[in-house]
Amino acid sequence: MNKKTLFLVVILASAQHLFAQSANIEKETWVDKPAIHSIDSKYSKEAAVVLSDTRRIEFVDASKDEIDEYYTIHKVVHINDDRGIEGFNKIYLGLSENADIVDVKARSILTDGKIIELDKNDIKDIKEEDGNTYKIFALNGLEKGSEVEYFYTIKKSTTYFGRETVQERIPALETTLQVIGPPRLKFEVKSYNFSAPATDTVINNKRIAQCVVKNTPGLDEEKYAYFDANVYRIEYKLAYNTSGSTTERLFTWNELAKRIYSVYTDFSDKEYRAASDLVTANGWDKLPDEVTKITTVEDFIKKNFSYNEDLNSADGNALASVIKLKIGGTIGTMRLYTAIYQNLGVNYQYVLSGNREKFAIDRQFEDWNNCEYPIFYFPTENKFLAPTRPDYRYPWIFPSWAGTNGLFCKKMSLGNVTTAVADIKIVPAEPYDQTVQNTDARLELSSGLDSLTIDEKQIFKGYASVQFRDAFNYSNDEQKKNIIKDLAKQFASSENILSSEVLNQGFEDETPNKPLILHTTTKSGELIERAGNKLLLKIGAAIGPQVEMYQDKPRQEPVNFEFAHIEERHIDFVIPDGYTISNPNDLKISQTFTENGEETMGFVCTYEIKGNLLSVHIVEQYHHEFYPMEQFDTFRKIINSSADFNKVVLVLEKKG
Repeated sequence: MNKKTLFLVVILASAQHLFAQSANIEKETWVDKPAIHSIDSKYSKEAAVVLSDTRRIEFVDASKDEIDEYYTIHKVVHINDDRGIEGFNKIYLGLSENADIVDVKARSILTDGKIIELDKNDIKDIKEEDGNTYKIFALNGLEKGSEVEYFYTIKKSTTYFGRETVQERIPALETTLQVIGPPRLKFEVKSYNFSAPATDTVINNKRIAQCVVKNTPGLDEEKYAYFDANVYRIEYKLAYNTSGSTTERLFTWNELAKRIYSVYTDFSDKEYRAASDLVTANGWDKLPDEVTKITTVEDFIKKNFSYNEDLNSADGNALASVIKLKIGGTIGTMRLYTAIYQNLGVNYQYVLSGNREKFAIDRQFEDWNNCEYPIFYFPTENKFLAPTRPDYRYPWIFPSWAGTNGLFCKKMSLGNVTTAVADIKIVPAEPYDQTVQNTDARLELSSGLDSLTIDEKQIFKGYASVQFRDAFNYSNDEQKKNIIKDLAKQFASSENILSSEVLNQGFEDETPNKPLILHTTTKSGELIERAGNKLLLKIGAAIGPQVEMYQDKPRQEPVNFEFAHIEERHIDFVIPDGYTISNPNDLKISQTFTENGEETMGFVCTYEIKGNLLSVHIVEQYHHEFYPMEQFDTFRKIINSSADFNKVVLVLEKKG
């Protein structure tokens, strides 16, 4: 769910009995005469080392029964080399539009004892293209062996959930996280990807939940790994308000399911009639079955209505406004689908999904922030629909929303009242064999044996097809030409395209999973060379560039794919008269992994020669989105097998 939309839902839920009292927040200080720290030699090759990292989220009573939230961070960093200088000579403060700076101090501590403090007038404002606002300041004089110290406190919009990443690319010797509030407010904290016991104490009329983490290693970005999902992090949430009850848990999954159901289904009679009129006008009530109703409505809405995730006003998301103006935010879009599907008697459930590239939904810890993406689930078909993604069509949703936990809002009736209860379970991805990235190619030498004509079909189905459909449908003619040129060049190493066509590029072709096919005929002199009386055919390049994995350091993270898939390639090469291939067995490559009797990943290349035709068949497949650490070495061998094929050069010699 869009964070702004979720904030509106949380506000609805947070009208608790919260006593207003004046309180002072904890203040950060630093020593007047700091000294450079001695660093263990084992960190000598690191760009920098975080010596201490203190984070504090403090909730204080304010006037008018409101609670204010303050966020403080205080870091001391030792700089080892030029990379460290580059990484810390500028400090960014990420601020929302509703955040105010309460305090900020920063200084450079040089090796000769000199201290250069930040002049607050040097703090600059930056607004990125995505709308995010930053304040930035430079730290002057940094050198190898120097240190950086800075802290700031901001007052921000109050939310009772949060997440702190406590690992970065450089090691940290000690990190402390505190969540502070009035004694009646009990926050719970939970660590992910590592273990950090939490304490809960009341000191000086403040309740403090605290985690202390020591000797956190740096985490490198690795190929086929989700950095955000694997990094050490601590999440927190408001669990109890003891002024009302010591046992009633706040912000439960059931409460979120109930509120989501209420927001999406609370129609006035006038709104419901407007949706009914839309159904009648389009004849959807006469459609023969549920799947046809689901897909026809989806295609109509995504072609005729716009989605704006920043549209959060009640008026803008009112159903009458959405239907009239043909634009809606998250709530308005979900309500539009809901009203139509209710009219049609479609059996559906709401699901809020996480994102396995980032942060998953935890059944045991109700962090509503991790429920970002609303989708529809159709129990009869056991399929999903992503209403806020115009580039996806039933049953395809954004792949990282699948293969991870979702909050299923199951409808339940109690007398005359209908609501929903929560069920946390996996949102399954579509089967691996429904997503393909295939190639069918025929290579034939020119009469002068100095170039190749390559007749090739690149075939994309399932998740793999979406980005190309998106590109071809929202590009002008010149952009489409460039896309075709880039794709052809990957496989032919040439931009000399003789002909091209794109088949099944419409979004409506996703539902029956028709393959999007790019068919090109290309002339290329890059894949053939002469070496005396021999011809060298770079047949391996005909599958396009491949990833090659080397591991200088031990692997830190498990393997993650965007989606499971199969890549099947057929490459036919017409052997010119009077020539034979002297090294065809170089094509034979086989690397597979079998688990519980099923081959779950592999790269296998075989060939046969009949007359003057060489036929190469490659099957590369990955049945899962995730492979654990203990399977990494085999995975790397399989990935490198495709890179090994990429290097294969066939030698053609004259017969006799």
